[in-house]
Amino acid sequence: MALPAPFFSESAGQLYNYDCVDGMLSLPESICDGLFTSPPYGVGKEYESEQSFGQYLKLLADFTRAAYHCIKPGGYMIINYADYYMFDGVNTKIQPMTYLYHIIAERVGWNHYCDRIWQKDYASLTDPYTIAHLLPKLEYEHISTFIKPGSDKKEIVREQTLHPRAIWSTVGIKQAKSTLKDHTAAFPEALVQMALKVHADPGQLWVEPFCGSGTTPYVCKKMGIKYVAFELSSKHAETSKKRLQQMVMDFDGTLGEEKQSTIDEVLQDQYIENGNKPSVKIEMPEDF
Repeated sequence: MALPAPFFSESAGQLYNYDCVDGMLSLPESICDGLFTSPPYGVGKEYESEQSFGQYLKLLADFTRAAYHCIKPGGYMIINYADYYMFDGVNTKIQPMTYLYHIIAERVGWNHYCDRIWQKDYASLTDPYTIAHLLPKLEYEHISTFIKPGSDKKEIVREQTLHPRAIWSTVGIKQAKSTLKDHTAAFPEALVQMALKVHADPGQLWVEPFCGSGTTPYVCKKMGIKYVAFELSSKHAETSKKRLQQMVMDFDGTLGEEKQSTIDEVLQDQYIENGNKPSVKIEMPEDF
């Protein structure tokens, strides 16, 4: 199948208002270096209201299979998720998800590499969700990393302060509320930065299947990483488009103290090894 016209396109990447499973299966095989995403995970959001637990597990199986198609051997699939709320009145309970992700991804062919905990901002007693909910508001979520086998590539320690940590904390790291208000489950830019500082290099191509408010492609753009993103909701695709159209500013020092280059300048001298063939410049496929 062929991809539709991009909803938004720029030199840094493309955003599609399109189903992520069909979209990733439409990409050339083994073209992306990695994936960072946060699928819907059953915490009662509006866009999950008609989704059963079985449908949720099928979505995970389909999305991890499609990701396996488009990511290179040795490439990463990094997933942020929470345990699943099984809503049933006073019998509401939590379904732990880490092992289910393990089973689903390994059946597709992924190797389960490691797990980390994302420590979120502390819950407040003034938060109605904390006070009125049938279960406590959790102050942590999971970060699971999978690797597509078939390459002898070893992980490079690109960020020594983050790489060995079992807990990645964004407590107290501020972000402009304007980037969070248009999506009910937006995660902070700092979390994406932590993952990409460890696992990604400028000039690579990363995919975001559940784009939401556009955090992952926005951070990729800031860090000189190319992106291809999918968002099924037209409303959220528009939010992502507006965010990606913003000027990239390095307010939080993501790129360090060096001169901030344009995306084209960052990509100009970046190369990848293509098997035993000579190194070639990274270019987006013509049909993007």
